[in-house]
Amino acid sequence: MNRTIGFVGFGLMGTAMATRLMRAGYKLRVHNRTKEKTEALVSRGARWCETPGETARGAAIVCSMVADPEALARVSRGPNGILSGLRKGGVHIDLSTVSPQLTRNLAREYTRAGRIFLHAPVLGSTQEASAGRLLIIVGGREKGYRKAKPVLRLMGTKHWRFVKPEEASLVKLLCNFFIGGMICTLTQAIACTEKALIEPSILLDIIAHSRLNAPMYQTKGAKIIERNFTPRFFATHMLKDLSLFVQAARDLGVPVPLAETARETFRQADLMGLGGEDYSAVIKVIEAKTLNRV
Repeated sequence: MNRTIGFVGFGLMGTAMATRLMRAGYKLRVHNRTKEKTEALVSRGARWCETPGETARGAAIVCSMVADPEALARVSRGPNGILSGLRKGGVHIDLSTVSPQLTRNLAREYTRAGRIFLHAPVLGSTQEASAGRLLIIVGGREKGYRKAKPVLRLMGTKHWRFVKPEEASLVKLLCNFFIGGMICTLTQAIACTEKALIEPSILLDIIAHSRLNAPMYQTKGAKIIERNFTPRFFATHMLKDLSLFVQAARDLGVPVPLAETARETFRQADLMGLGGEDYSAVIKVIEAKTLNRV
């Protein structure tokens, strides 16, 4: 069995995923736009590659975890892209959150070239990624899924299979719409309690003892009260995901006014310079509006 895997994209999640693969005994060929982010793994034996295409040479499977559709298109296509270096029958597993239109097109391009593209976006934080407890939504050809299964099982505890990559892409965007909507509900509720001089932890406790509860409300609620906005998921990424979802819904002809409202709130967060903070920092938009600063 070929134990060499290519990995492209070393943000918070990509680094956690690649580290887990290396600890499991896989040999890694790595590339990132910023080379410094791969140095910890290179120092432990991973091989630095100058291009995404080079990461694919000698690897039956290449994983990518990048920021947005533009980045995925860039690392996949062209003379230096993953497709250019991937062997016949090789599999590219993209784990990013991107548009259904892009994953549909990439799957067709890879199939024409005799390669396989899987879209396998994930639910979970860096903590789940490090422990192999991600939830993975997989779309693409069965042949590719069978080849990718050992890697996916190492990364996640549960998989959902879809025939087409774009179906997995849409379902992941739907999940992130829930996340964006929930954090907007939570932050607006906490802002109301603070304005009314009610201790927000009391509201969280009431929710915790009701059917309204969700783990996210408790963990993010506590962080907001502490004013701890250390990023687990960047606010700018939530803006990107909500924008992708709104466009996907438009393509389907489905109105999504709540998603549009949430997207606008995160757009304002980005304009306030909060993009690099945790997505729960969106409460600062509500607070600023309360003070008539936005």
